[in-house]
Formats: sequence, C-alpha cells, structure tokens
Amino acid sequence: MAQLDSADSSPSKDTAEAASSPVSSASRADSSASQLAPIMPSDQVTSLPHGERWFLDGFSVIPAPRGIVTRLCEASRIKETLQLLRKRGLPATYTQIFVRAVALGLRRVPEAHTLVCGYHRLQPGTVDIGLSVAGRTNYAPVLVIPRADEMTLPELSAFLHREVPATREKEVRDLEGMMRTGWVIPFGPVRRFIMRLLQRSFWFRRKLVGTFQITCMPQIDQVYALTMYSSAAIGFGRVCDRVIAEGNQPVVRPTVWLTLALDHLAMDGKTAGDLLAAVIEILESDQLLKEAEATTATADHQSPVLPLASRSESAA
Repeated sequence: MAQLDSADSSPSKDTAEAASSPVSSASRADSSASQLAPIMPSDQVTSLPHGERWFLDGFSVIPAPRGIVTRLCEASRIKETLQLLRKRGLPATYTQIFVRAVALGLRRVPEAHTLVCGYHRLQPGTVDIGLSVAGRTNYAPVLVIPRADEMTLPELSAFLHREVPATREKEVRDLEGMMRTGWVIPFGPVRRFIMRLLQRSFWFRRKLVGTFQITCMPQIDQVYALTMYSSAAIGFGRVCDRVIAEGNQPVVRPTVWLTLALDHLAMDGKTAGDLLAAVIEILESDQLLKEAEATTATADHQSPVLPLASRSESAA
C-alpha cells in the first residue's frame, strides 16, 4: 500500500543546500564514510556453539503465521496519554499504552484469546501478554506480563521499568547456562524433536511467551510479528505524522500501523479483524486518557526505561 508521509511531501532545506554546495556535500559524504564498518579482508565462517544451536532449531520448527491483518490507527489520544503520564512523573512510553490497549481488547473479544496445541484448545483464564525485549542476541527474549488486563497504566509503567532490565539480565544467564550444557544433546534432529514435543504443551508455551504476544519497533513504519508459541501477535510501528483523509480532506495527524499475525488453527480472519478494531477503538478513544488523568504521581523515576527512539523491545 502506497502511503504519503508528511515529512516527505517537499524537499528539505538541507537537500537544497547540499545541491548548491558541493563542498558541504563532500564533507558529509566523508563523515558518512568514516562511520562505516571496516571491510573484512576475506569471508569468515564460524561454527555456532551447541548452546546457540538450540535457538536455531527452535526457530526452525515454529509454525509460520497463517494470516495477517493490518490497519492504521490515529494516534492523537495516544500522544496525549503519554504526555500526561510523563508529566505526572511516570517512566512511560508508548509500549505501556499499547500493552494496556491489547489486554483490554482481548477482554472485549475473548474468542480471539485462544491457544491450540495438537487436538486441544485452551481459553486462558488470564491475559498474559508476552512482550519482546531487545537483548544481546537476535533471539529476542520475551517478558511475560501476567494479568496485564488487571494492571493500570501506572502499574504497567512500574512493572516494565523493573522487569525489562531483569529480563535482559536473565537472557545473559540463560545464554551462559546453555553454552555450558548445550553439548549434552549435540544432534540437531534430537533437539528439533524435543522442541516439537514442547510445542504441544500449554504450560511450556505460556511460560515462554504468555497467551498473546506484542512487538514494538518505534524506528520503522510497520512490523510483521511472528506468532512464535502463541496463536496471535500484534506488531506496533512508530508513531509519526502522516497524511490521512478526514472529512474528504487530506490532513496531517499522528498515526501508528498495527499488524496482527494469526494462526488459523485458533481464529479466523474475521475474529482477528474484530480484535484489531477493538484495540484501535480503545487507542483512538479517551478511555486510556481518562485512566491517565485519574493517576496520582507516585513514581520517583526521571526517565523512561524504553526510549521511543531505541531498538524494539521487541522485535521478534
């Protein structure tokens, strides 16, 4: 889908100056070249340790998403909510707002909150959101937020401020442990057989990623999340100004793309669309803004733990 971003609607002043000033253009080119990584003298091939091979085998047996739906959300209320939370001293980011909206959306559309393992279907009694966190490896660890629908925005802010660093520390410990013991099962077919068995366990899947997954990547427009061990996952892109139609007129508004990947074993496209519509309705309404207004400033943190311009917390 083609999209016009307001930032690209006209040539910038820097672009015009670069065209008229070859000296400044050359200096910028030299500066960019100095930031490039050095070229390797030759190809390098390394053998991955057995501990890391568990991740590769785990990814190789994960089913791919069997459907994707996407929609653009107007984000004016989202920005107002974030500004209010920060004004009250909370370490807030867009992430807490997205998590809260998805948790409430699952309460509105409970048929979308389903897990299927083999010939068994689970309707979870709690909404446990799995949030992908940027870690040391490309196998992003997942922070499970238990009973996310029962947490207020301030509670979510405090929880993520405390648990995101702990999740990154746990990833380091887990990697060290796997590097020490991964050699015990050195054969790939055996590892993949074990991972397939674990996938059939509701307990294992909930412990690893919760009952529903979220990925936030504030540096790109759209993210297509992997369902991993859940039956659905929503990816949130960056919040930025875009040109949209309002009253048959083009206007510039803050917006964000939502993309839901689903497993057709657990839900159909209509159910996925209903869930995405419910989440967007919550984000575009004043529901979360009113919740933020009722918040008292109890936090003593000065800066958010997950900067908006950082890597995804997610991104798996």
